Amino acid sequence: MRILHTSDWHLGKKLFKIERTQEHILFLNWLVETIIKEKIDLLLIAGDVFDSPNPPHEALELFYHFLHRLSVETKIHTFVIAGNHDSGPLLEAPSQLLLPHRVKIWGKLSSNPENHWFEFEGVDFCAIPFFRSHELLPQGHGDLLTALTSYLEKPKSRPQVLMLHHLAGKFESAGSEQVISLSGVDSIPTDILEKFDYVALGHIHKPQKVATKIYYSGSPIPLRFSETIKKSVVIIEKENETLTPKILPIPSFRDLKIISTNEADYKKDLMNISLLSPLKPMAEVQIELSSPMAGLIDEVKSILDKQGVELLSFIPVYLSEERKINRTEKLFNLSTVELFDAFYKTKYPEAEKVPDHLKNEFLRLMDKVKNAPSEA
Repeated sequence: MRILHTSDWHLGKKLFKIERTQEHILFLNWLVETIIKEKIDLLLIAGDVFDSPNPPHEALELFYHFLHRLSVETKIHTFVIAGNHDSGPLLEAPSQLLLPHRVKIWGKLSSNPENHWFEFEGVDFCAIPFFRSHELLPQGHGDLLTALTSYLEKPKSRPQVLMLHHLAGKFESAGSEQVISLSGVDSIPTDILEKFDYVALGHIHKPQKVATKIYYSGSPIPLRFSETIKKSVVIIEKENETLTPKILPIPSFRDLKIISTNEADYKKDLMNISLLSPLKPMAEVQIELSSPMAGLIDEVKSILDKQGVELLSFIPVYLSEERKINRTEKLFNLSTVELFDAFYKTKYPEAEKVPDHLKNEFLRLMDKVKNAPSEA
């Protein structure tokens, strides 16, 4: 048996105001071709299928068209869990319609741990969607890790695979994740996951191995300019009772490039860039300046246009205000929770950290806003 592990598609995502639909279409086309070429039997999608709980119609259409292609063009089975960006109930709503098409979805945590286990081709799979503390501890008390472990325990008579959308072990973030803890568990210790023969993680966008046979597949496309690492999926091959993972790189469908230069070299640097991708490359240009230069943005845009590159972000860095500008740039790269921490530190510089009760109230408010029904 051969398994393919992917996650964090974020269908419906934009970079500034630019749609990423064409990149997602090329990725999904590549994924179908790869499933056929690599003779994949099972696809694991470890959460964050969509970028928001109320995805645009185009994103929904893209996802269901992909599942339809799998149904008619392959014999593959697909297991899907909800991530923190997904609406679990929305993702799970068509599950009965999808079952005949070999698609099984876990959108929300069941009170019965057995509902999260499923046997397929001689392997026991445990699928845990993104969860919140009140789902693990409905009575409001108890140990969260103990409660979680009760979902992960099953007598082992065959290989076991866990699919989980959460923070686990020591990981490196890509900077584009919404790394907040609504579950009450900041990061799941890897020692309680090591009994599994493979752990398919979602949530972190940088592909990486965090422990023996515990992998984040990462997002299939870069979601920010700062994401420069090669994107990939993980293919797991089962031979007898052994599961062996290998990394398969994903082609780059649209190059994203940060160009850092200065007022003396910017023309040369802009004319010497070499970006080749199926879709028009996009660039963020950062130029060190001693003072403002009239018409500079138009000139930069014109040079990049001739190179076949779209200017998406322009950041002038004035040397006299470099510290201030760098601080502003840093703020743009912070998550919502990190911005809250930074604001509190500015407001109360004598405080060591945000008080726990205030931080928890802020997280609950974020969770409430994130899952509020749309009035549109």
